[in-house]
Amino acid sequence: MKLSHGLGLALAGMCSVGLFVGAGLSTGCGSSSGGGSSSGGSGSGGSGGGNDLCSSLPATACAEPPKAPSGGTGTMAKHNYALHKLYMGDTDRMGVTNPDAWKSFGYDLDGKITTQASTDVCTLVAGASKSVQIDGNGGIDNSFGANIMPIIGTLDSTASQTVNNTIENGAFTVLSYVVGFDDSAGNMTNATGLSGVLLAGGNYSAANDGGMPSWDMNTHWPIRPELLKCFPSGGTDSCTSSTDPIAQADVQFNSAFQNKGTFVNGSPSLLSLSLTIGGNTITLNVHSAIVSFDPLMPGAVTNGTIAGVINTEELIAGLKQIAGHISTSLCSGSAFQSIASQIEQTSDIVVSGDTVSNTTGTMCNGISVGLGFDSTEIALPTGADIAPMTQPGPDPCADAGSD
Repeated sequence: MKLSHGLGLALAGMCSVGLFVGAGLSTGCGSSSGGGSSSGGSGSGGSGGGNDLCSSLPATACAEPPKAPSGGTGTMAKHNYALHKLYMGDTDRMGVTNPDAWKSFGYDLDGKITTQASTDVCTLVAGASKSVQIDGNGGIDNSFGANIMPIIGTLDSTASQTVNNTIENGAFTVLSYVVGFDDSAGNMTNATGLSGVLLAGGNYSAANDGGMPSWDMNTHWPIRPELLKCFPSGGTDSCTSSTDPIAQADVQFNSAFQNKGTFVNGSPSLLSLSLTIGGNTITLNVHSAIVSFDPLMPGAVTNGTIAGVINTEELIAGLKQIAGHISTSLCSGSAFQSIASQIEQTSDIVVSGDTVSNTTGTMCNGISVGLGFDSTEIALPTGADIAPMTQPGPDPCADAGSD
């Protein structure tokens, strides 16, 4: 199986059957003309060596996350924003397809602006192109958008539109519950002491007999229990209608703040990434994740950003669990290994535990990710919104054999 075809089949297949991402991230689907991974230049300067260190460049050169302000007090308001639009790097925020759109999604995670010529970077996996280490605008790290999205686009140019249609129709969402955030239009609020959580929104339509969400304050979205503390890994679902999903959320933002109007989750967090396909759910970790968004108007936020690093081997292990649901041809060990090899070759950064770096001579073992989103405010989450656990589907590889 041709490598690009195999990887595209696996990831585009997720889109065709429906991709669910919980607690804040999608690693899924999109379209592109394929220019992102082969470009010879970067969205901004940097030439390797000390010249590409953000610490040696002007303060505005690198697209680093906003820092906590020195003071300010947030409001007492509570908001629950449901992801309504997802941008995966194949289009800009206006929805216009652009092979370089990925360069504007994410943050500079490693303190460098690297190009194809940079030498002060981690060692690429054997067979990888030097273009993998090219950063986006202001040093934005987003190898997923640059190198994986174009592969998906060659097989399904409408995949991004399809995923957003499924969101609109209630297939899934991501819920950002925040306390203290001022969402009045155009505000430039500085405030510390905010808090929040991320929750995984399940299939609204299935829970409401095929009905579609109204995307307003009367919308109660079903919450997947797999990413709540009352649902221990490998254990029994102990979540009930009296469970407080906010207190039980795995992803807690306890040091969030608002900087000139922008919400930031505070210290980079470990996010649990849940993908569901064919009734089977896998959970991956997004390390050192940053979540931010701007106020659009009361009841809506825009310019949302999710940036972080997925451990490459964790991603491969997760895909292996669901590969047979995409195509039984991927039950073959050699067929899947072809996909795994190509995914490995998109590694552009180093992750150790929850620490992200880009150290010279260290083997690259992570894939940087940058996604965009817009969200709409819905009803506050309650225990009554917690949905039943997802039952795993049959293993299509059980009788397919492996080599």
